[in-house]
Amino acid sequence: MSTIKSSTEHLTLNADGSGKDIKFQANGVEVASISSTGNLTSTGIDDNATSTAITIDASENVGIGVSPSHRVHAKSSAADSYIYYGETSDASNGFGVYEESDTSCSIFARDATGSLTTALRNNGGVSFLNGGGNVGIGTASPTAKIHAEQSAAGIYAAYFHNTNADGPVLLLEHPNTASQVIASFVNGNGGVGTISTSGTSTAYNTSSDYRLKENVVPMTGSIDRLKDLKPSRFNFKADADTTVDGFLAHEAGEVVPECATGTKDAMKDEEYEVTPAVMDGETVVTEAVMGTRSVPDYQGIDQSKLSPLTISALQEAITLIEQLTARVTELENA
Repeated sequence: MSTIKSSTEHLTLNADGSGKDIKFQANGVEVASISSTGNLTSTGIDDNATSTAITIDASENVGIGVSPSHRVHAKSSAADSYIYYGETSDASNGFGVYEESDTSCSIFARDATGSLTTALRNNGGVSFLNGGGNVGIGTASPTAKIHAEQSAAGIYAAYFHNTNADGPVLLLEHPNTASQVIASFVNGNGGVGTISTSGTSTAYNTSSDYRLKENVVPMTGSIDRLKDLKPSRFNFKADADTTVDGFLAHEAGEVVPECATGTKDAMKDEEYEVTPAVMDGETVVTEAVMGTRSVPDYQGIDQSKLSPLTISALQEAITLIEQLTARVTELENA
């Protein structure tokens, strides 16, 4: 065995002359080389490799299985594996990141057939692709352009927060100025309501087709029920300077139960941050301490549900007025 060694000074290997490389051989086979320009090339990292596995060029680009053109450029010709970063996409399957232009970059994944299954694009939004360009959030099978699902109770499937005080939180727009459904509401029983627009107005529609109903009878005793309602004037604590007309939800709910949601004096558990996380730059030193507290679960009211009672009571009053008017006329003509 021959050894080249220096313990007292730097060891220098010099291939002097233009275009001269330093080559390393084992059993007469070249396993690595340093080119005259300083590029290091090595054959595979195991004794079965027969070609260059990793290349670092003079521009500090790293290539794995390919001559690099970017900072990290990895590629495999095998059908069952694929990692890629470069300027163009590839039809192979697996995972890849590629730069389409100076202002457009994509992250994508392909299935075993090479079909694009997932893509995130900074020039076209974020997409989970199911073949039609639909976006899936919480679902791998989106059926709409934006399809969000959530499985845990108490977690929002979608949450919109606009920090711009002058802008809308949600904008729904349709180019059709004729009557057009712009939002639909569906539960386990099917469609239960819509929001529709026309050229100049918006309608909020709850399901009301006669074919959905049974045991239909006229309302009676509406005047007495209407007298039980307690309309009042008040302000909300959060807006002390504004006085409005309305009802207390639990009081109106005693007369027209369907107008009120929730339960009087109900409470619910809410998670809150007891102490914030301790950070060192972007590193979490100590996790935030969370706690649970009981907070009011406020009631709501849909005042439009009071309209049938109001109309029925007015009809009863009109009937009584008409009867009294007829009686007065009869007495005057007697």
